[in-house]
Amino acid sequence: MKKFKPVIITSAIFIIIGIGLAIYESQLVNENVANQQQNLSVGGSMTLTKELNPSENQDGVYSVQIADFQENENIKVTVSNPLGEIITSKTVAKNPLQENFSVSTGGKYKLQIENQGPREVQVLAIIGNYPQNLSLLDIFGFIVLIIGLSGLAIGIMYFVKNRGRTDVS
Repeated sequence: MKKFKPVIITSAIFIIIGIGLAIYESQLVNENVANQQQNLSVGGSMTLTKELNPSENQDGVYSVQIADFQENENIKVTVSNPLGEIITSKTVAKNPLQENFSVSTGGKYKLQIENQGPREVQVLAIIGNYPQNLSLLDIFGFIVLIIGLSGLAIGIMYFVKNRGRTDVS
């Protein structure tokens, strides 16, 4: 029984580290993006801006998610740089829509969403910097969490198997 106490304690530490990394990853994403949720009536539009600096990060990202998306929706998305030049303009064909863009000029980047469809829709929009090395952090946190959960499961199985026995030293 005493053999597996360190395994359970170490596993719990790994689980806490894995959860901590997931929280840190979420905080990192939230610091780098602006988001807004809004109901768009027919013919309505919304605009979301975010200050971006290419010296900090040249990878921009925008995302548009529509609640209860239907194929006949006609939602137009436009991203423009601080000079007013259109980086991308498209109609949402899949939900959610997420694409990257290059941050070439410092200033406010604008995401504009227009509802040209037949009904009111609820839209969640995000624009900002795509955090660097996020996928590496995500994978590492997941692996640490799995190692911790596996060790905890093994420790609990050993404890249950040997709960009636007593150590003779």
